[in-house]
Amino acid sequence: MATKGNTMKTRIILSLFLLVILAGCTTTNINIGETISAYDAVSHKIQLGDSKDEALSILLPTQRKLSKYYSKRPDQYLKNGKKVEIYYMRSGWQSDGLTTDDEFTPYVFVEDKLIAIGWASIGGPKTQGQVAPTINVKQETVVR
Repeated sequence: MATKGNTMKTRIILSLFLLVILAGCTTTNINIGETISAYDAVSHKIQLGDSKDEALSILLPTQRKLSKYYSKRPDQYLKNGKKVEIYYMRSGWQSDGLTTDDEFTPYVFVEDKLIAIGWASIGGPKTQGQVAPTINVKQETVVR
């Protein structure tokens, strides 16, 4: 049989646990929002033809507060003997609990030169966020 003291301790522990979880969620949302704002403030400075070092010195600092879970790792491969690297910058967010391609802007470098910005050059995003549908329910009362 639970005593009044044990019940109170259990409630306090559960409350603290929920507080920690909610604080973590809020911090994550703030970090993503700050990241997107920082990206928006500097993205206009990047131009096609920029060197990789020049572009990334401006872009990467905007992404530093993101955890690995909310970021996207760069891709790299060879095409026609040339090194291709794609860096993804967090530029959007949907509150669907998913980290999807459409929340990032890709920067494509060939031989360390920026040749494309955005998804059009690489075939579009492979994953997209799930916007919760809005349900409009209209009820009519018929009086007879």
